[in-house]
Amino acid sequence: MIRQELVDHSSSSALEMNCSVTSPRDGRGSRCGPRALPVIGNLLQMPKNHEWKTFAEWAKTYGDCVYVHILGQPIILLNSLSVAHDLLNQRSAIYSSRPRLVMAGELIGFAQAVGLMPYSPRFLSLRRLMHKELNGSMLQRYWPLHEEESRLLVEKAVQDPSLLQESIRHYAGSVILRVTYGYRTAPQNDKFLLLAEKVMAAFSLASQPGAWAVDILPRWPQSLPFFLAMALYPEVQSAAQAEVDRVVTAGRLPQLSDRPNLPYVECVMREVLRWNPVAPLGLPHLLNNDGIYGDYHLTAGSIVMANVWSILQDPAVFPDPRQFRPERFMNDKRALDVATCIFGFGRRSCPGVHFAEASMFIAIATALSQCTIFNPTNSRGEAISRYSNIEYRTGTISHPPKYRCDINPRTMLNF
Repeated sequence: MIRQELVDHSSSSALEMNCSVTSPRDGRGSRCGPRALPVIGNLLQMPKNHEWKTFAEWAKTYGDCVYVHILGQPIILLNSLSVAHDLLNQRSAIYSSRPRLVMAGELIGFAQAVGLMPYSPRFLSLRRLMHKELNGSMLQRYWPLHEEESRLLVEKAVQDPSLLQESIRHYAGSVILRVTYGYRTAPQNDKFLLLAEKVMAAFSLASQPGAWAVDILPRWPQSLPFFLAMALYPEVQSAAQAEVDRVVTAGRLPQLSDRPNLPYVECVMREVLRWNPVAPLGLPHLLNNDGIYGDYHLTAGSIVMANVWSILQDPAVFPDPRQFRPERFMNDKRALDVATCIFGFGRRSCPGVHFAEASMFIAIATALSQCTIFNPTNSRGEAISRYSNIEYRTGTISHPPKYRCDINPRTMLNF
């Protein structure tokens, strides 16, 4: 952890713990996190929901590297790409393990899932297998699957827009089950998809560090907001549809082979990922060894979290970050490089990133080709505008709130 010191030993606050960063050069200290209480630390200050927004606010006061501790468990919050890159990418050898999340890992059963598995020979073996199967020339084997499932998604969305979010979840789950198990899902209420949704909902809540006391007691111890974005930004939808119409000849549907010729649609996909990232804090890393970073002394056992949401809201890279502007990615290498944080860092970055992007791209291109999305409303039937405060759900996985929109076919569907 970042070194802690007792402050003002002669005063009544002698027992308050204050985070200091000790410079290896001159030994001067400075605050780097909210003031902690004795024993419980920052437990009472930890947000109960949408933690990434609170952590971003803390960064304005304490800097991009914020320290808190809960019942003795140190947590380091990284709120800028430069700090996250320096630690999680450049020093990935000691930042690539996962903390022991007892609730999500041991009690619920995700301990041996690749995402939560410690950095170990078994993890490396599984990661190599996944990387080999889901990248390079092997990836093209799945193109027909992505294209088929994307057409089913759009067909369902047009037939019954009220079930849009269910259709999107079915699309994502169906692709994964086909690839992993060769299992073809039922059109509706598939028992395995329903089970998977329940499991992932439990994982999203249980994997938040600090959300369950059992994770911090030392025995005291990725849905698509695309449809919503198109309904809110019709000018973006029109521009993307015009590009699809120019490239995809009449009488056929978009294919993944069209992707190089659809740069604006590619930018739409990038902006969907950036606008409201599905995993705002990613998954936590574990620091294995003591280390020094600038003026910070970091000790082994610290949980390290990168605030992906904060990084993707940086106005220096993404002007007017709350607005949906795909053109920000057009020929902007810096924006493209920063946005890669969506898929994680270092040796724990997602090995299936290219598979996921292919699946997302063809779903977006097919929807743009075949339908027009408009008139978004919330669960109460009230109109949503681009300036509405749309509060995404809290959790490790953050989905849009319940909404619906009208979806009209542009022409007779080409399925």
